[in-house]
Amino acid sequence: MTGQTRPDGPAVEYPALDLPAHVSRQSVHIWSNGLRIDADLYKPRRVLGTTQKVPAIVMSHGLGGSKLTAERYAAELADAGMIALAFTHAGWSGSDAPAYVEHSKQDAAAGQDAEPRVRFATEVIDPLEWVQTFRVAVDYIEGEDNVDTSRIGAWGTSFGGGVGLFNACNDDRIKALAIQVAWVAGVPPALVEHARRGAIDMARGVLPSVPDGSTGRLPKVPGALHFPRLRAYRPLGEIAKLEVPVLMVDAGNEDMFDIRENAGAVRDHLERQGRVPFLYRVIPGIDHYGIYFDGYAESASLARSWFTTHLLKQGA
Repeated sequence: MTGQTRPDGPAVEYPALDLPAHVSRQSVHIWSNGLRIDADLYKPRRVLGTTQKVPAIVMSHGLGGSKLTAERYAAELADAGMIALAFTHAGWSGSDAPAYVEHSKQDAAAGQDAEPRVRFATEVIDPLEWVQTFRVAVDYIEGEDNVDTSRIGAWGTSFGGGVGLFNACNDDRIKALAIQVAWVAGVPPALVEHARRGAIDMARGVLPSVPDGSTGRLPKVPGALHFPRLRAYRPLGEIAKLEVPVLMVDAGNEDMFDIRENAGAVRDHLERQGRVPFLYRVIPGIDHYGIYFDGYAESASLARSWFTTHLLKQGA
């Protein structure tokens, strides 16, 4: 079983991956802004040692997750004949955490000089760093043998769905997108003032400028929110630039946010625009985390079919 931190209860334990015999998995490291990012590369064994070029998919987990959140989906895509790269964002699970210099407010208030200390920002939700790490993962996959760099896709789940959408809107190397139970709307209206006050307090030294375990916490959110970065992050505001085929899968009983204000809003935009191929599917009877259980078979099949149609067959 593989796990994920769940904000409102016990950790989520996913069914173990049964790696197909004709799919290989290799542990690799991606280097992003001085940090070593833990990742796994999935390949169809038939392309190993050949010059054959196939599509590649870069995959992002959500809050509290890791590269293992995507492992069954990655294996499914490799089984279809594509290469998949699943990675863990900085500060989570096996990836390096950013280091920050921290000064003592007590010493400063007393007029004393003190040696600053270095703190590692583990489990911090910095969406702009997540966006950048995803882009670097695309850089990595561009240098991989057997990858057709004209056929790169993006996949994201939950918070990672917004990260995937943001990158698909701003990185022309990405040619197809699949997101599921995706939070893309930015700061929820009920938290706007809380985020604004948090950003002010961080800038003025009332709160640490990088959140830790005692700050930046909100109900139902694993990890500590980086409020200034969160306020600057709104994937939904990027969709006017979206030019690639998009698959969106939502949970019928979504309990983390309003799907109409997230992927539903992307669907409405694409429908009005009438230019970009898209498919919007709601899986009935499942909640947010149900996408990995009762909703897994359908969501994985949809992603496989989507990338097969819009990437794999494009080069056939």
